[in-house]
Amino acid sequence: MAVNVARSAAFPRFDWLTGYRELLRTLLRREIRKRYKGSALGIVWSLVYPLAMMGVYTLVFSVLWRTAGNIPHYPLFVLTGLAVWGFFQAGVQLGTSSLIGNADLVKKVWFPRELIPAAAVLAQLTTSLVMFVILVPANLIAVPATAKTMALAFPIFGALVCLALGFAWLLSIVNVFFRDVEHLLAVLFLPWFFLTPVLYGLEQLPAAASHRWLIDVMRYGNPVTPYVEGFRATLLQATVPGASLLVYIFVVGPTLALLGLWVVQRYEDRLAVEL
Repeated sequence: MAVNVARSAAFPRFDWLTGYRELLRTLLRREIRKRYKGSALGIVWSLVYPLAMMGVYTLVFSVLWRTAGNIPHYPLFVLTGLAVWGFFQAGVQLGTSSLIGNADLVKKVWFPRELIPAAAVLAQLTTSLVMFVILVPANLIAVPATAKTMALAFPIFGALVCLALGFAWLLSIVNVFFRDVEHLLAVLFLPWFFLTPVLYGLEQLPAAASHRWLIDVMRYGNPVTPYVEGFRATLLQATVPGASLLVYIFVVGPTLALLGLWVVQRYEDRLAVEL
C-alpha cells in the first residue's frame, strides 16, 4: 500500500516502463489480436477506410465542387491528415473506454493502471506504421524535396503519441467516475473532425485573410491541428513548420502526457472500488 500512496502523492513515475515491460507487451499483443480476431485480411482493413475516404473526399472536393483546386497533390494532402487524425481518434476513443473494458482485470490484481490505456493507444501504432509505409514513398515521388525535411516527422509523431496518451489517460479516469464521457466523446469526434484541417488548409479558406484571429483559434485551440500541419509541412510540402507551431507540438503533447500520467497514478487506488 505504501508503494501506491507514493505513486499517487509524488510527481509522475515511470517505473512501469521497466518494471512492468512484459505486462505492457502482453496487453499490447492482446489489444492487437482482439482488433483483428477472425479477420481474413487483418491489418489490411486499417488501410481500406482511409484510402476509401481519401477517394471520396477527392471526388467531392477536388473533382465535383472543385474547392480544393489551390491545394497541390490533394489526395496525398487528405491522406496525410487522415493518418494523423485516424491514429489520434482511435487511440483516444479506445483508451477512454479501456479501464471500464478491463474492469475484471483491474479488480482482481494490482498493477500500474496506466498500462491499460497506454496499450490501447500504442496498439494503434501498427495501423499508423502501415499507413506511413504507403504515404512516405508516395509523398517522396510527388515531392522529392521532402527527403530533406522528412526526418523531422519522427519526433513530431512521438509528440503526437504523447498527446494521444495524455488524452487517453485523463479521459479514462474521468470515464470511470462519469460513464457518459465515452458516449459524449463519440458525439464530439464528428464536429472535431471537421474543425480539424484534414480536408482543407486553414490558409486556403476563403475568409482566412479577413479573420486571422479565428484562424489562430482554429490552429492553436484545436490540439490536433498543429500536428496535422506539422506532418504536412515535413512529409508533403518540404518545409519546416514555423517556430510557434514547433513549440506547440513539442510542449503541449508531452505536457499533457505528464498530466494524464499523474492523474492516473493519483486516482488508481480508487479504480477497483468505482469499477
